[in-house]
Amino acid sequence: MILRRLGNKAKIAHKIIPHFPPHKIFIDVFFGAGGMFFNKPKAKYNIVNDLDSDVFNLFQVVMNQKEELEKAFYMMPTHYDLLSHWKKNLETEPVMKALRFLFLSNLTFMGKGDTIQGGIYNDKLSFYEKIEPCFKYLDNVKMFNTDFKDFLNKKIAFGDSGFSCGINETFIYCDPPYLGANDNYSNSFTEEQSKELFDTLEKTGCKFAMSEFDNPFIIDQAKQRGLNIIIIGERQNLKNRRTEILVTNYENTQKELF
Repeated sequence: MILRRLGNKAKIAHKIIPHFPPHKIFIDVFFGAGGMFFNKPKAKYNIVNDLDSDVFNLFQVVMNQKEELEKAFYMMPTHYDLLSHWKKNLETEPVMKALRFLFLSNLTFMGKGDTIQGGIYNDKLSFYEKIEPCFKYLDNVKMFNTDFKDFLNKKIAFGDSGFSCGINETFIYCDPPYLGANDNYSNSFTEEQSKELFDTLEKTGCKFAMSEFDNPFIIDQAKQRGLNIIIIGERQNLKNRRTEILVTNYENTQKELF
């Protein structure tokens, strides 16, 4: 993983992945830093999506302009003047846009873009160690940049992904903005958005899993729909500790149910 991002699943992926069903087609609706994707065995076909244009642009640059990004990252000064500039100014050229995103996400304290964090050179070295494996893992991955409803209703259901998605061979994973848990990248989901996500996932007819906290609304929705709730464990977010859960529409072989 080359991107540091609050809420990514890298540290707990090993607890979640054993609950995934066998699949040939993996669909990641809220890709983010790719914390789940880069830590699970790669499926035969992979389709990922993220509404954030910075996320989409970064991985497009890695796939298509890796050498240019590496050179630009090497030349980039880790300086407060650059931080001040990028706090006020956006970039439109793909490599520079990716560079700005990496600087603010990876090299500032908690990715907030307010102050440069300590140990910065170790973080830059980490980028060089990880970009080649990231590039190779993204080979033949199809990536989209759209709203989850458009992605699941049109890009997948209508075959725009470039290959037919067999329902029995497809697994959809969702790590949406958690209900009632704001962070510095996006607002949390509303109850209506969470309900829409459940509705959209159920309409696909595919097996799916959704990561969330044990929010009473999410628990109630899952129970009303006859879905399984798997306890992943306690997790620390920015303000408090919450119980991480996985909501699925398939039988859980681990039998660790809520």
